[in-house]
This record gives sequence, structure tokens and C-alpha cells, in this order.
Amino acid sequence: MTIARFSPFELLLLKSRHQADTAALLLLAWVLANRGPIGEPERSRLAELTGGFRHGHALAPILEIAATQDLGAIQLAAEVLQKEVHGEQAAPFLRLAIALAVEDGRLSMANQHVLRFLADLLGVAPGEFAPLYAAVTGKAFAAPDDPSRSGYWQAKEHRRRQREREQASQQQDSRDDSRHRSEHERHSGEQGQSRQGRYRQEQHRQRDQGARQGAAPGDRTRRALAVLGLEPGASRGEIRRAYRRLAQTHHPDRFFNDGEAVMASASQRFQRIRRAYDYLMQVS
Repeated sequence: MTIARFSPFELLLLKSRHQADTAALLLLAWVLANRGPIGEPERSRLAELTGGFRHGHALAPILEIAATQDLGAIQLAAEVLQKEVHGEQAAPFLRLAIALAVEDGRLSMANQHVLRFLADLLGVAPGEFAPLYAAVTGKAFAAPDDPSRSGYWQAKEHRRRQREREQASQQQDSRDDSRHRSEHERHSGEQGQSRQGRYRQEQHRQRDQGARQGAAPGDRTRRALAVLGLEPGASRGEIRRAYRRLAQTHHPDRFFNDGEAVMASASQRFQRIRRAYDYLMQVS
């Protein structure tokens, strides 16, 4: 048999300084591959945990074999490791496998079966493996779900729908928040306009009041007549007709649909007309 007929893993075993360590390294990489794609963080973690291994070759070829899920290579690694490690000697290796399996905080279904396989391979009974798993993770080693049960798929579908409802609820909350912010900004703007309108009305009222207090009676009468569009000497009847005509034209209710600013301006004009009318009816 020529060397060209050997598989990549067989070649690694032939070059290895310690075949059991090379086999253990592939099985640990297999655990990593069952968690998902192996990136730089996973490579670094595996190198850290296996720094004391005596295989003497690069890590990259092992990771490439594990990523392809080469079952022939995994079976060969299991046979090699089984010859060297068994029973109580298996605990250090199983601790490493457990640590890599739950590195991201969860245990995949695939690695549940992988860990059971490795424990059985090395002669560690379930009753002995469970406390070992709990010592490493602080959690109980639960039995894996059985995909052959209808309840497994029902629970899976329930979780999927629950995630969709949660996502829809979050999106609705986001839309509600945006709408509430828009309404608040609009309401704040309207309040600001309303305050400005009231402020202008108060300024006009104070100016009119000061003018009334400081003006002579004759001057006030002339100004009141001018507001109603009348000449000096107008009769009470002319004052009433002028008031009714102007009141109909400038009453704020006529500007209800034109916005608050227009209504405020109409209200100011109407108040001046009303005060002028009241004053002239008193002195006429």
C-alpha cells in the first residue's frame, strides 16, 4: 500500500507524535463543528484547551476534517482513543468535550448525542457522566428531544410562533412609540401656538386698558367711532347697525376651520368692536 492511498486523517496519525492525542483532538473539533461554523474564537479556544497535547502537528488540518463531518475519520479517531483511554481515565477528556459543547451557553441536540456517544465509547455510564456534566456546567444533563415524537415538532412549531408573536409585538411597540412621539410633538407645537396667541391677546388687552385709562373722554369716543367706521355725532341706531354688521363679519366662529392663529386674530378684532360698541352705548 502506497502512502498516496491514505486519508488525510490517516496521514496525520502516521506523522503524529502521540496518536491518542491526535484522535482526541479530532473528536473535540467534531464537538465544535456540531455547534456551528468554526471561526477564529473557536480555533483559539480549542488551542487553549489542548495546549498540553503531544501530537506535534498543526491544528488546521484537524479542523478541516471536522468541518466536513468525515465519519470515517471520526470512527477511526474513536477507535484509537478507545484503546488508550477508558473508565476513570476518560474524565479529563470528557470535561474538555463538555466545556466545548456548552461554550456558547447552550447544548445543541447534535452535541447531546455526541457527548453520550463519547461517554459510552470510553466506558463511562450515564449515572457517572451526569454528575461530571453538572460539575462542568452547573446544570443537569437533560435527555435530548426525540424528533420521532409528534410532540417534538408541535413544541418546535409553538416556539416558532411565539418568536413571531414577540417580534410582531416589538414592531408594534416601535410603531406605537413613533406615533406617540409624533402626537406629542404636534400637541406641544399646538400648545406653543396657543400660548403665543394668549400672550398676544393679553398684550393687546393691556394696551387697550392703558389707553382707556390715560385717554380723555373725547379722544376715546372718536377712537370707538373709528373702530365701528362711524363719524362723530352718529346716533345710537347707527351705532347698533354698524356693530351688527361688523360683528357678523369678524365673529371668531366664522374662522373655525382656518386654524387657531386666524381665530385668535378674529377674536381680537371682535373684542375691539365689542368694547367700542359697549362704550358708545354707555355715553350716547
